[in-house]
Amino acid sequence: MYLKFLGGAREVGRSGILLDTGNEKILLDYGIKIITEAEGPLQEPEIPLKVSLDLDGVLLSHAHLDHSGFVPNLYHRGYRGSLYTTATTLDLARILLKDSIKLADIRNQEKHFFKKDLDVMERNEYRITYGQQFYIEKTSIGVYDAGHIPGSVSFHLDTGKKTLVYSGDIKVRDTELLRGLEPIRESTDILIMESTYGDREHPDREEQERELVSKVKETLEMGGVAMLPCFAVGRAQEVLLILKKYGLDRERVYLDGMAIDATQVILRYPELIKRAKQLEKMFNRVTKVRNNRERDKIINEPCVIVTTSGMLNGGPIVHYIEKLYNSEKSSIILTGFQVPGSAGYVLRETGNFVTETKTFKVKCSVHFIDLSAHAGRSELFEYVKMVSPEKIFVVHGDACERFARELREQGYDAYAPKNGETCEI
Repeated sequence: MYLKFLGGAREVGRSGILLDTGNEKILLDYGIKIITEAEGPLQEPEIPLKVSLDLDGVLLSHAHLDHSGFVPNLYHRGYRGSLYTTATTLDLARILLKDSIKLADIRNQEKHFFKKDLDVMERNEYRITYGQQFYIEKTSIGVYDAGHIPGSVSFHLDTGKKTLVYSGDIKVRDTELLRGLEPIRESTDILIMESTYGDREHPDREEQERELVSKVKETLEMGGVAMLPCFAVGRAQEVLLILKKYGLDRERVYLDGMAIDATQVILRYPELIKRAKQLEKMFNRVTKVRNNRERDKIINEPCVIVTTSGMLNGGPIVHYIEKLYNSEKSSIILTGFQVPGSAGYVLRETGNFVTETKTFKVKCSVHFIDLSAHAGRSELFEYVKMVSPEKIFVVHGDACERFARELREQGYDAYAPKNGETCEI
């Protein structure tokens, strides 16, 4: 038996791990590396074509493109086997994948799959849910809530020789949107775990929520527009719940961009989220914005706009900033991680908003609120204690080697593999 690390090892992005049990070949996620347009084409994992045809199954942990973004390429290359994941993940991934095709057209980039490949993928979907157990050939697979975004899962695999847990992306503690992950109590020999925040903690969640609300209120009191660029999946919905929690649902709140469709999908599966009724009420309460004419109209009065994209690289937020960058009364409140080189990252570092054609100094106030959907450092150590594995492979992080070393110092057998490395288990 062995694991081959195809991507996401000692990096964040393009997750892809091949498990070969001797009987089955099972692929764990297959994503792209989210990079800026200036850095060139998207970076995909390194799985060879012949393996894509030999696969017995693909397990998808959640919808984010760094885990799902290259799955349709398997079907483009001839794979006709099953894709196993939750209904929520499949519906959300379809939105994100269609958008990635559209973006490739806009940016004149090479496309690695097409809508027809999404159709083939859809015909081979095998929908699973939390608490379920199913088989790929002789390997038994258990499904656990990972607490990361709606529909996200961790997998427990029993091959008959070894037991493995693939964490996917995890969040141990509750957020406004989701309950924390479901602990895996089954015996585990091998743990493959994310370590995105293995080198740092998140600030207190309640304090971050109060700071977000404070910045929004300050903006409204000055007569400005509070722009909240959010990730469409997970973050936008949590921000809506926070606004409602603190009474800001009585203000003029607008929802724009892909977050509208994503929220509709998430509300189809209310059993997977913590406060479904509150989210539905807030979603029905806010005004949806769908074109530039409406966008230009709403910014003439103080308001709150929850929109995409979370890193400012595209989406309606670009239109809003281009209209409001000279408004000292308005604010841009970033609610998620900004990839180095992204427009959001550049804005935080320099105060400049950079597009393909323009660069201008932003006079709006700019703030960052940490509402991460990933486990922080102490949560990751807590997770390892829960699973109590014999061997740990640390992936999906910029400091994987350091985190693995710290695990070894605590008595665990931990290793940070490299991309392309094959490890016998």
